[in-house]
Amino acid sequence: MARLLVIFIFLILKYFGDFGSETTTFEEEVRETETNPLLPSKRVPFTYGACEEDLESGEGNGGSSQDLYDGKICVICFDEPRNCFFVPCGHCATCYVCAQRIAKGDNSVCPVCRRFIRKVRKFIVQ
Repeated sequence: MARLLVIFIFLILKYFGDFGSETTTFEEEVRETETNPLLPSKRVPFTYGACEEDLESGEGNGGSSQDLYDGKICVICFDEPRNCFFVPCGHCATCYVCAQRIAKGDNSVCPVCRRFIRKVRKFIVQ
C-alpha cells in the first residue's frame, strides 16, 4: 500500500512539473560553466588607466577599469593580463611576473584569500 502511495505522489509531482524542472536547470548551468574558457578570447588592448579618452563625451574606448572588475588585468601592477594561478587555492588575480614576485617573497600568501602559496602555474594559451 505504501509503495502505491509513493508512486502516486511521484506521478502527481511529475504531472505538475515540480519534480524534474529543477534538476534540468542545474545541469544546464553546470554545462555552461564547464565549457567557458579560462581566459578571455582576446588580449587586453590597454593598460589600466592608459586608455585614450574622448574628453568631451567622457567615454573611453578601452574600458580598463571594467577590465579590472571583469578579471582581465593584474590586480598588482595593472599592466599585464592575468595569466597564472596560485596553487593550492587556484585564484587567478595577477600576471606571472607579479605572481613570481609574491611567491618568492618572505610573505608568500595569495592576495585574495591569504593562503600560503606552494606554486605558481602559468596558463598556456594556444
